[in-house]
Amino acid sequence: MTTNQINERDLATRIQMVVDGYDRVVRRLTATRSAGIFESSVTMAQLKVLMLLGAKPETHMSELTTDLHLSLSTVSGLVEKLVENGLAARRTDDADRRQVLVSLTAQGGMFLDRFQELGKETLRELLSQLTADEVETVAQAMNVLIGAAERVIERDNL
Repeated sequence: MTTNQINERDLATRIQMVVDGYDRVVRRLTATRSAGIFESSVTMAQLKVLMLLGAKPETHMSELTTDLHLSLSTVSGLVEKLVENGLAARRTDDADRRQVLVSLTAQGGMFLDRFQELGKETLRELLSQLTADEVETVAQAMNVLIGAAERVIERDNL
């Protein structure tokens, strides 16, 4: 067995430890920190649609079905509820009248902002429990993760 194989196995083990640690943190905080999320009438499936719309300002309904791995009728129902709640808007594509475009409304954007702020508040609280050196370690690790995310986006041409 080569050194590279041993290192690859060790790396895979360390990666799994990080993923497991992340999972433990999320699970411990979910019960006490998610009340704001559950006060909303938005379902998890609808939240996924909103998050996709937040990443891309205007999206074809067919793209949503592909990204969510759901049928057109299911996605249409999810979008309909979001439209009824004023969180999304739907219109016919001028270039191809058979296509439907979906986008966030201002209210939908504010909803997503509140959802993301809940996560940021939780992270701020966690970081406030650390020493200055520990915060610096996390900041360095975050920069490494940002670099990895940028490489994945570039690789996947997102």
